[in-house]
Amino acid sequence: MRKTLFLSSAIAIVLLSAIPAEAQTSASAEEGLSSANQALLARIEKLEAELIALRASVQQSVQTASTAKETAQNAVKTVSTVQKLAKAGAAGAYSGAPSDSKWHLAGYADVGFVGGDMPGPDSFVTGKFNPGFHFQYKDLLIFESELEFSTTNDGKTTTELEYSQFDIPINDYVTLVAGKYLSPIGQFQERLHPSWINRIQGAPAGFGHDGVQPTSDTGVQLRGTVPVGNTRFTYAVALGNGPQTTFEGGVKLEGVGKDNNSNKSIGGRVGFFALPYLELGGSYLTGKVSGYAPPAGHEEAPVTIAADVPVGSSALDQARYTLWGMDAAYTKGALAARFEYLNSHRAAFFSPTADDPTGVFLPRLGMKAWYGQVSYRMSNVGRSDFIHNLEPVVRYGQFRITGHDVLREENAQDRFNVGLNYWLAPTIVTKAGLEWRDFKVAGVPSETLYQFQIAYGF
Repeated sequence: MRKTLFLSSAIAIVLLSAIPAEAQTSASAEEGLSSANQALLARIEKLEAELIALRASVQQSVQTASTAKETAQNAVKTVSTVQKLAKAGAAGAYSGAPSDSKWHLAGYADVGFVGGDMPGPDSFVTGKFNPGFHFQYKDLLIFESELEFSTTNDGKTTTELEYSQFDIPINDYVTLVAGKYLSPIGQFQERLHPSWINRIQGAPAGFGHDGVQPTSDTGVQLRGTVPVGNTRFTYAVALGNGPQTTFEGGVKLEGVGKDNNSNKSIGGRVGFFALPYLELGGSYLTGKVSGYAPPAGHEEAPVTIAADVPVGSSALDQARYTLWGMDAAYTKGALAARFEYLNSHRAAFFSPTADDPTGVFLPRLGMKAWYGQVSYRMSNVGRSDFIHNLEPVVRYGQFRITGHDVLREENAQDRFNVGLNYWLAPTIVTKAGLEWRDFKVAGVPSETLYQFQIAYGF
């Protein structure tokens, strides 16, 4: 019994002694578990933050992809709409779109001063206002027209229709022109006469109104360009009402609204670009003129200039008029050089008058004119912007007339021009120049003019 009691006591002592150690072990485990939980919690918090950032990135990518998809869908719809409109327009089934009809306003205006030892006083001249209108319907037709408003010496305003024409493209090489058009004979009237393009104030002698070069005509043209290797030809073939007889017995070379005979003139010009900057051209025109017919309501007797009928004359009541010419243009960089020559004659014929219905005799009329011109834009001279905008120009020409003493006295001359232009802008120019006119009729004094002008092309 005592043995049993001893064992019991020993076991109790052992157990009692083991309790603190177990408690100590439990405390240490709890402390290690707490540290692990904190580390795990920090890791979870970090993962949650990364997850939130990843979610935001995914949402932004989804939104961007949705926007890109929407943009792509809109682009596809736009392309589809354009293709449908183009297909419908090509088939002629679509009309009324804003792009079908286009219009454009252009033109030019000028004002100047002319003085010197000419007949009459020095004077400011109001120049002209020439608006040009251009209307286009698709690629089928272009209508273009130019009006000229000017002030007369007595203060009245005159309005003239310079040209009014339809341009109908047939293919890449042919365009049909119908209406009143600037004459394709030579170069000056069709290409150079606007005051902001013309380097000198006024036309060369014989190339303005009442000169040898036609200003305009009414009829039809076929014109275009034909490539030949590395160069090209240009052409214009015209059928028009043609020239008419003036009150003085001269030849009017301007477009009229109604012909006074059944004969039509035919003519045109062919150009060849020997080099990209060098064009050579040739012109021809022929037609018949009838006697002068005064406009309705005018009482003046027509044809005041007449000559005695030569013995054996076989002249008729119509006369053949023929004109031919050549031209050249060199335009490369700052240098521009031009040359034109025109020669015409009208056969002798009888022109009826109010006093003599059988007609008065008009002798053979001959007119020829030429000019040469050189200009140089000083854009490569020095470093001054002022000098770069300067452009000196020189022009010399002659105008000769035979068979009409009055016209010869008024117009036959040698004309020499020197000028200096200053370009305020690409289409705004101021001009200062001197002009000498040496008339070729005895007793008609020469003239020296000084001229100033500002011209604006728009």
